[in-house]
Amino acid sequence: MNTTTVKISRCLLPIICLILLIGCENSVKSTYKFKRDGNPLVKHLFTADPSARVFNDRLYVYTSHDEDTATYFNMQDWHVFSTKNLNEWTDHGPIFSLNDIAWADKWAWAPDAIERNGKYYFYYPVERAKIGVAVSDSPTGPFVDKLGKPLIDNTDQVHEIGPEPIDPGLLIHDNQAYMYFGCRELRVVKLKDNMMEIDGGIMNIQIKGAENDKESEGRGWYGEGPWVFERDGKFYFTYSNGWGKESSIVYAIGDNPLGPFEYVGRVMDPVNSWTYHGSITEFQGKWYVFYHDQTLSQNGFRRSVCFDEITFDDEGKIIPLKIDYYEKQE
Repeated sequence: MNTTTVKISRCLLPIICLILLIGCENSVKSTYKFKRDGNPLVKHLFTADPSARVFNDRLYVYTSHDEDTATYFNMQDWHVFSTKNLNEWTDHGPIFSLNDIAWADKWAWAPDAIERNGKYYFYYPVERAKIGVAVSDSPTGPFVDKLGKPLIDNTDQVHEIGPEPIDPGLLIHDNQAYMYFGCRELRVVKLKDNMMEIDGGIMNIQIKGAENDKESEGRGWYGEGPWVFERDGKFYFTYSNGWGKESSIVYAIGDNPLGPFEYVGRVMDPVNSWTYHGSITEFQGKWYVFYHDQTLSQNGFRRSVCFDEITFDDEGKIIPLKIDYYEKQE
């Protein structure tokens, strides 16, 4: 190495150090720690469509991400938040985005995630027509679209798949994985063991007691946001029953993951948001419902994730959650 090379190297050294320092700072900033301070849970950015999962005794909440200036649902990425005690939380930053998908370029909507055989599978709807799946060795990513194409795509298959295959919700029971999805029209598929292939055909699900209900009635009509969990041998199917003033998160109960389900009623009061999408999970011996509202922004396109404890009566029915900590939408 000659003298000139040494001088150039010494000149570049501060620049290299600065680049490394910036990289380290950006790495640190990719996570954000905060303490819960009532509802909404997340106050430093707008989040919606919470999917709550427990992995290895830690609670993870996967969300979509509303832009700060959003005037429509033009979301670009997904976040996950985690906690070990419900008080101290970590925002693990964007764990997956439209930039990570070669076959889609808009509308990063309501996701879900599930663990199987030591891998974590992240399911996401895009373009109001497709559902993809990404894989990671960690619940916080990085997730990779190894399939390289949609798992669900209603192109030329609207009658079979439905007009709007969004909102994937996962369940594994007796070693069989199920994925529920759909807006206004509910569908379900079985998944193969690799969690990236459909096993069989597209199936419908019956919600008894809701066959004649309408979107505007705030009853058992199916709108969107399917979520299924098991409790005491029963399967609880929760979902949004529309977008009206009386709409909320409601539920039905069945004996089989494929139904039929019997409509029961509300999970919770309506909140001050005209969209409803939530999840219910057990954590440390108690049950919680996660949902979103528009308390921080007063704008339905800039929502905020919340959660509250719920309880069940002696018959196993959910005691409807009363929302009384803010003025509800008129």
